[in-house]
Amino acid sequence: MSQPRYEVEPGINNCLIIRDSHSSDLTSLTKHALTFLEQQSANSYVRRTLIVSDIDGNDLANEMFFVNIQKVIKSKSVNRIIFIGPELYSRVSLFSEMEDKLFFKNTKEFLSSNLIASLSNEVLLLKIAPQFDPNRILFHLQQISHDTVMEINFDALFHNVDHFRSKLKPTTKLMCMVKASAYGSGSVEVAQALQHYGCDYLAVAFVNEGVELRNAGIKLPILVLDPVMPAIHHLFKYNLEPEVGSFEFLNTLLDEIKIHNLKKYPIHIKLDTGMHRAGFETEDLPALVSLINDNSKYIHVKSIFSHLAAADEMTPEMDDFTLQQIRLFDSNTQFIEENIKYSTLKHILNTAGIERFHQYQFDMVRLGIGLWGVNCCNEDKLRNVCSLSTRIMQLKKVKAGETVGYSRKGIVDSEKNIALLPIGYADGLDRRLGNGVGSVFVGGVKVPIIGNICMDLTMIDVTGLDVKVGDKVVLFNDKQGLSDIANLLGTIPYEVLSNISVRVRRLYYRE
Repeated sequence: MSQPRYEVEPGINNCLIIRDSHSSDLTSLTKHALTFLEQQSANSYVRRTLIVSDIDGNDLANEMFFVNIQKVIKSKSVNRIIFIGPELYSRVSLFSEMEDKLFFKNTKEFLSSNLIASLSNEVLLLKIAPQFDPNRILFHLQQISHDTVMEINFDALFHNVDHFRSKLKPTTKLMCMVKASAYGSGSVEVAQALQHYGCDYLAVAFVNEGVELRNAGIKLPILVLDPVMPAIHHLFKYNLEPEVGSFEFLNTLLDEIKIHNLKKYPIHIKLDTGMHRAGFETEDLPALVSLINDNSKYIHVKSIFSHLAAADEMTPEMDDFTLQQIRLFDSNTQFIEENIKYSTLKHILNTAGIERFHQYQFDMVRLGIGLWGVNCCNEDKLRNVCSLSTRIMQLKKVKAGETVGYSRKGIVDSEKNIALLPIGYADGLDRRLGNGVGSVFVGGVKVPIIGNICMDLTMIDVTGLDVKVGDKVVLFNDKQGLSDIANLLGTIPYEVLSNISVRVRRLYYRE
């Protein structure tokens, strides 16, 4: 039996669905689900609709249930209630205080009505008892109906935030990386959760990612790490703060700031301390501070930062290089601040840096892959955040001597039972995991992938297992983590996670 939890996912017509699978007495709704609603809506949704069904209880339980609904109405936590079930239908008079309400005798009547098509730009809180087929109702409301789903556990995410915060001084700010759709997890939903949990700053790679967050109601300051010149005007429109790592970009940015007559626009100076990917080098600093001072009316340096190249490589040689980067960063920031004559936020530590070099935390740190429970060390103190699963869509027997899949790579040496899964390399399941390299879990049992992984489908060997169509299949979770799969592929967990396709359904939950 699955653990009761609160789930959130995108719905039809720009709606947001929150499903409360706790007991149907509405107590959990009034205490916790509405808090979860506040976390996820981030002021981007105005209308709040509760869809609630009868419960299967005795007379006393039913009376308490009706009382709790009335409490929700009086609290004005929701704008409208949709009632489903004969008991609720027969008690219309109990809910006279609710102006906007609708009643349906059963699930079929609700689903066949014109109401679902009219739902738009609102939060839908679902509190549906099992006898009213909550999954069927959910299927009609989901933006993406797919058996392949990546689940994101916000409780695990918050646990990981707390782990890294425990290594910081109370005054040190925390910047969380939500670039590349929050490493494939969904930038808006993750950003809303982090904003709710007290993160100080967010960082994205490109301007359009920051625009998406602003349109979703995110209020936190947002650093854009790779702003491109054609998108500069969007920085101003959406109050985004650019990284500045070259004279070319800084001069173009200044020209645009002057055209728009902006004052003290916040910028973040990137220093190259040995990564040699982007940023100003030591010999650039005299000209840089001169340009900043000459344009102090137009720009204000919000922070100075650099990036560690090898903080996760735990060897004496690499650690010496990391410390060399930190010393150079410290001296260069001192030079800049002394010459521009004001203090800035300074930050150089990434996830591995926070874990291993937290004594050099300066004013802020940047937490990236550690949010998802991945780190170079002490992973046992973190929690896995994401799990990817699908369901068996077909079963078949394959005779000995035959083959499975493209290029006949899946050789069958004895009769086998093969299960077909609706996931392929277009969903982010790396093709190199085919032909027995990768495995999945069915009912807790590890089984191999057979044959080549296809664009949309994958075959697994379930010989000897009692399985049926619809059974859940897990590709990664606590048992087989991102790092395990990355090791099989000779890559890093970042790539495994960020490669999950947008067509895979995302489901966010709290326990």
